[in-house]
Amino acid sequence: MDRCAWYKSDRYYPEDKLVKVAGRFPMDKPLEHAEGSGWYEIAPLGRTWYAVACNGQALELADSQQRFVPQEGILYSDLDFGTVHAKATTFLYAKGSLLVEHYEFDQPVDFTGFMAAGVWVEEDWDTNPFYSVSLDHEQARGTYDLGETHGKFFMSLEPAPVHAGSTAEACTLRASGKSFTKYFAILDNRQGSLEESEFERLTAPGYARLLEDQKKFWSDYFRLSQVHLPDAQFQTFYDASTYHFKAIQNPVSGGLPVNNLRRTWSSHIFWDSYYIQRALLESNHLHEALEGCRFFERTMPQARRHAEVEFGCPGLKWDWEVTHDGRKAYGSLLHMKFQVHNNGSYANEFWQQYFFTHDLAALREFFPILEGLATFFMKGIVVQGERGWEIGPLVGVHESPVKVRNEGTSLAATVDILEHYADAAALLHQENDFSRQCREVAHGLRQRIDTLYNGRFFSAAEGFDEWTTSSTAVIYPLQIIDPHDPRALTTADEIMRMSREEPIHHGHKWESAWAAGVEATILALQGNGEDAWQVLQLSRPCQCQFGGMTEVRIDNEWNMQYFCTAQAAVMSAFHTMLLQGNGTELNIFPAIPTEWREVSFNHLINHGFAVSAALTNGTINGTVKNISPVELSATLHCGEFTQTLQLKPGEEYVFQTA
Repeated sequence: MDRCAWYKSDRYYPEDKLVKVAGRFPMDKPLEHAEGSGWYEIAPLGRTWYAVACNGQALELADSQQRFVPQEGILYSDLDFGTVHAKATTFLYAKGSLLVEHYEFDQPVDFTGFMAAGVWVEEDWDTNPFYSVSLDHEQARGTYDLGETHGKFFMSLEPAPVHAGSTAEACTLRASGKSFTKYFAILDNRQGSLEESEFERLTAPGYARLLEDQKKFWSDYFRLSQVHLPDAQFQTFYDASTYHFKAIQNPVSGGLPVNNLRRTWSSHIFWDSYYIQRALLESNHLHEALEGCRFFERTMPQARRHAEVEFGCPGLKWDWEVTHDGRKAYGSLLHMKFQVHNNGSYANEFWQQYFFTHDLAALREFFPILEGLATFFMKGIVVQGERGWEIGPLVGVHESPVKVRNEGTSLAATVDILEHYADAAALLHQENDFSRQCREVAHGLRQRIDTLYNGRFFSAAEGFDEWTTSSTAVIYPLQIIDPHDPRALTTADEIMRMSREEPIHHGHKWESAWAAGVEATILALQGNGEDAWQVLQLSRPCQCQFGGMTEVRIDNEWNMQYFCTAQAAVMSAFHTMLLQGNGTELNIFPAIPTEWREVSFNHLINHGFAVSAALTNGTINGTVKNISPVELSATLHCGEFTQTLQLKPGEEYVFQTA
């Protein structure tokens, strides 16, 4: 835990190469293996580094300062070697698998680039993932074999190296001068060509052109929306998160994983993808959000197989963790196939893609998935007993193999699936007896959710009267209980009571940035900007200097540096403080704290409208534009200002309040 390890390190190695899996206890228990599971997502395939010498004397780095600019996707470093100083520009190229490093020294030096396979430091938690590795030291090339996956390493140096050689573990290239560019690439057989020509294609434009392309790519992306917060730390966080949500998206499947770093998750899709897709939608990154939905189109065959083979049911059911090519992404927690709440979140993704854009074509595209989900849940999950409609024992959000009956999040997820399918059928004029039955069953399940309320909050499950994620999930993100419902208001009181206490789980201090984002969103939906801001500030200790955020802090230690689920939850909380809408009303700055004297946003999306607004010296200037394909009407609220809007597609309304 003290080095940001996490128990999912078993994902990145061939199963028979594992030595130890962090967090899997007892340690001597053999790994369970699920047929078709994927273990090859992001092995620690290779690494690159450099050394500097001047007048034959090796130089050691004395000090450095680094600055990451999300709007460019570039890390800038000032390097102090004592008698020699340098500036480094480093980026992962946005259009290909290429690491670009450019160095400018203030005097001539000898620069050596290194390339090697595997991990930086061998230790108990790390295993060598390779069946074989071969390095060509003369050409600075290499090949690796992971069994199912294989690929090649490439390194080159500009200016042309005067020497190519090797150390005990690495290829080396050495050149002399004041300016150097080092390229490093790892290509595998799942991405495309492994030929030398592919590496040459990536590097052929040269550093200046690659830098220009990099800046334009990210500038175009960031131009779609901006949020300006009156807090420097959260501004850094917001901009970095905006970068991460694009950077993590799988370019083939569209999948939105929880992050993209080794030792955590790579292209594994959980219910977490909902949070990221929603943050993308809210911030006008509609293409990325749509491709996130299309991940499920591309993995429909696996979802159908999972439903039929493992549950004996028709329809579609996505597994707990799914790789970008549809395989199980877990082997040691096989009981997790009996959780279903992730599927409710996926249904929410399809529905909110329509809700935010009024794009009926997208809803029509995903309607077969909604129907497949509804079919599975009606046949395999819901049951009718003496008490009416309910769901049987399932694995809940607590992820324990001990199943619980009528767990709140699972109930809410099932309601979402059935209601979104029925609503989509009505909008698309495809209502039938099945869609009407789904609506009837959803109504019965809502009554079952009602029984979980204990007078203060929603209990986790039937017979399990404790506060868990389910206590808030029924309000948000699953949105079954209206945030202004009296039960939601008492739950908000419980949120604030708990925020004033030191959170202890199993004897350890436990802080969750993810929970802070969800809870702040609920408070913002209730118009309580003061408390929403107070809860969000609890996530400050979970943020790293480059804008990333850990999932949890346990006893003041992070479990990772970049957890995009938490980042998206917090980002959506800010969006909800700035803009809300329900189809008939549009509220600008509905929940900002009084201490915010200046705040602005451009092109946030809500219910078919693109909204921009700026608060300065008590005056609000803004625009509302209909970006949908249909005419829209809504009542605009902005402080005391109210205006009825009726906008045709593309039409814009400009306003100012005193």
